[in-house]
Formats: sequence, structure tokens, C-alpha cells
Amino acid sequence: MPRSRAIALLVLVASVGLAAAWFDFVPGGWRLRRMLGADEAHSEYESARAQRLADFAAQTPPARAFVFLGSSTIERFDLARWFPLAPALDRGIGNEPLVDLASRALASIPTDAQALVLYAGSIDFRRCASAEVDALPDRIDRLLAQLVSERPGCELVVLGILPERAMTPERVAALARLNAHLADHAHARGATFVETARPPLALAHGALSEGFSCDSLHLSDDGYAVLAGWIAEALPALRPRDVPTAPR
Repeated sequence: MPRSRAIALLVLVASVGLAAAWFDFVPGGWRLRRMLGADEAHSEYESARAQRLADFAAQTPPARAFVFLGSSTIERFDLARWFPLAPALDRGIGNEPLVDLASRALASIPTDAQALVLYAGSIDFRRCASAEVDALPDRIDRLLAQLVSERPGCELVVLGILPERAMTPERVAALARLNAHLADHAHARGATFVETARPPLALAHGALSEGFSCDSLHLSDDGYAVLAGWIAEALPALRPRDVPTAPR
């Protein structure tokens, strides 16, 4: 094959691969989009985060609230729909990494909070290589230690990190390892751990089920119905009459 044709073929293959990743037909699109638009994306994140924090500061939290703290999975959680009988408080901020979440965690949790549902580390997991995943549990555990120390009367529930639709076997194994460590840390801190990377939200090979998600990362209404049921099982005081029992 002439050199020029070989180069053209390589360019074509690379272009198709990048396009497939960009539109999430293969893994890596989220990271690719972030890399190519890092400055703009970071600016949008900072602006959105500042607005969310301002909204939190302007709110008058209900007494003895059930606080939900985390990233976009929490921000998108329609708590009023799934827990209409409970004083549920959404403190989620989309795309927020662990370092930013930890910096505002205590300010986001009223001192009289009855319980805290924590979803932490998912953004960091998406952004790091599999070899770096093992450092995450200890970082999350430092946050757990702070929460247990500063909010001693608050019952703590730790959610496992959800999978993505497109995951390599290596990433599935890394996520399983991470969630196992999170469960150990949660139990050591006296918290309840809720595994989320399991059926029906996760398929047999470990990826996020399309039937319970609205895109490559986020749950659909059906997915949130399952998650709400699991959380209600962990926090009986939160269980309203109309949240279905999660399928087993």
C-alpha cells in the first residue's frame, strides 16, 4: 500500500474512533470532551457550582432533615417525588469532585440533620485511570471521619458508585474494588453502605443498564425508583408510603 494511502487510512480510522468516543458509542467520550474543552467546561462548572451554593445559602432547611449530598446523581434526584412525606434536602452539585465536595460538606449539612445520604467519589473515578482508583477509598474515608466527628447525631448512609453504560472489564473490576473498599470504610465508621452496582441497575457484566438510565452515566426515572427503594430500606424513617420496594 502506498505511504500516502496508509496515512489516509490511519487518519480515517482515528477520526472514526474519536467520533465514536465523542458520541459515547465507545468508552472515553466524557474524558475526550472534557480534555478538548477543559477551560470552558471548568468555567461552566465553577459558575454552576457558585449558583448552587448561593441557592443553598438562601434556603431555610427543614428541621431534622434527611440530607442528600453528592454530585449530579444527587442533584438530579427528585426528592420531593420519591420522598414526599420526608423533610428531604438536596445538596447535590453536578461534576463536583471529592476535594470540592469535602470543602463544603459541613456547610451543606444542618447541625440538626437526622440523616445523611452520601454519594462521593464518582467524578474522581470517571477521571482517573484504573491504577489510581485504589487511592480514592482513603480520601473518601477522611470525609466520612469528618462527618462522623462533626455531625455525631446524624445517621449516615453511603451509596456505592454507579457504573457507566460503556465499561471495559478492567474498569468494571476497578469499580467493584473501589465499592468493596467503600463498604469496608462505611461499616468501620458505623455507616450503612448501599451497593448500587447491582441488578437491576447494573447488568450481569457490570455496566449500567440502558433500561434504568437516561444517558451513559445518569439514572432514568425507573432507575431512581429503584435507588429510592434501596435508600428507604437503609433508612426506614425515610420510607414514605408510595416509594416501591426495590426489585431484588
